[in-house]
Amino acid sequence: MTDNTILKHLNEKGFVVSKVKGVSMWPLLNQKNTSIYVKADNQYTKNDCILFLRSDGALILHRILKVKPNYYLVSGDNQCLLETVYINQIQGKLTEYYKNGQTKQLKGFRYHLYVFFIRTTRPIRCFRDFSKRIIKKIIRRK
Repeated sequence: MTDNTILKHLNEKGFVVSKVKGVSMWPLLNQKNTSIYVKADNQYTKNDCILFLRSDGALILHRILKVKPNYYLVSGDNQCLLETVYINQIQGKLTEYYKNGQTKQLKGFRYHLYVFFIRTTRPIRCFRDFSKRIIKKIIRRK
């Protein structure tokens, strides 16, 4: 589905099922075998995965890491960079996903353990991304 089709379906039906594109939410979601179910919502809390519209028009699905009075700080599970997202940018919330033919709910002990792991290992991803940038700079100099 294109971004416009996703938004149209979400606004008309109140939900959308779509394939995943990209690696920012890996390992929870991957583009090979995962579809997502996003529901229109207006209440968001820390650790929710939200679908939001970037200023460049791209639809992005990331996890809320911090809740501020007027905005949220979000990041993909496979990323380090924090993005500021305002409530008017949010289109919906991930409620479940389908992987390898199975429906997975975003609740339960295993899911909460996964979220804990992803949040606590974020500094490692920051170090990984920093190291990649340094190595690329070194290679470009030669």
